[in-house]
Amino acid sequence: MQSYLPSTSRPYSTALQWLLGAAALVIVLGGLKAISHILTPFLLAAFLAIICAPPLTWMQRRGVPGPLSVLVLFSVVGLTFFLLFLALKGAAESMATQAPLYQARFAGWMVELREMIAARGLPAELLPATMPLPATATITGIAREVAGGLGQFTASTLLVLLAFMFLLLEERTFAGKLNAAFPGRRRARVRGRRFLRSVYRYLVIKTAASTATGIIVGIGLTFMGVDFAVLWAIVAGLLNFIPTIGSIIAAIPAVLIALMGIGPIEGLLVLALYVAVNTIIGSILEPRLMGRSLGLSPLVVLISLLLWGYVFGPIGMLLAVPLTMIAKLALDSSPQARWAGIMMSDTARRVRD
Repeated sequence: MQSYLPSTSRPYSTALQWLLGAAALVIVLGGLKAISHILTPFLLAAFLAIICAPPLTWMQRRGVPGPLSVLVLFSVVGLTFFLLFLALKGAAESMATQAPLYQARFAGWMVELREMIAARGLPAELLPATMPLPATATITGIAREVAGGLGQFTASTLLVLLAFMFLLLEERTFAGKLNAAFPGRRRARVRGRRFLRSVYRYLVIKTAASTATGIIVGIGLTFMGVDFAVLWAIVAGLLNFIPTIGSIIAAIPAVLIALMGIGPIEGLLVLALYVAVNTIIGSILEPRLMGRSLGLSPLVVLISLLLWGYVFGPIGMLLAVPLTMIAKLALDSSPQARWAGIMMSDTARRVRD
């Protein structure tokens, strides 16, 4: 009987471990959701600090004093936030003013389509007589609420910037603390530095690609005369952090505005612009710069969007892929957990030690 106990109890103990792990994960996610209003500003600050780590190191190597380099980066990031808020507020106010015009154009567009269908001998009932669009006052009210809410959002932005500054100050001494805390674990320190370099590289490349996407889209839309070009540029840059799905979502409103505001040819040109930019940057340049080992499975991307969106809301969906990528890089850096990183990847290639 004793010889059977170990072999028969092993599957039950393994199943129990998986159940306990799943239960612990649910508890952790519930706790994170409960304090998401506290964690979200620090998550944003942490991402900003990671992105700004390479320029901080570069300035310190050039002899710039540590506090001065932190102050320079803090000023640049703060000015960028301020300009983004001004652009978003102006776009929201402009949208509130032009909402009735676009409502009228869309209604006329539907009438023309019904007449075209009837002229071809097809039943006009293929298109409804009226579309269940929101009232003009509703759209105007939403746009004005967004413009006013951006002003109230500055308080949260100030908290993000303060946390960002303190994280930069801490980053200057982090490597020394790591060496002092683990003097006899050289291999663990090497893995930790490799993991941090991978995170820096991924976020810097992704941020640069997203910034380039937003700038090119903004210039192209402005050149074509599409309304709210700055708004669509910011949306394209932010949603570029979400592979494939983000690019599609970012293109839809700009294409519709071009169709209703200018014409079908310009709408097709806007669509071609989005396809070209996302193909060149997202499908060619990013994989070459990042390497194949930094790809995520499409299923993992979808699950991460749902999971982090549930925990942290819209900002969680925006940061879902970077958070999941950091988790994958952490798994790849550990020999015991590397199998999980491989399962999250979009390829079956192993990561070298």
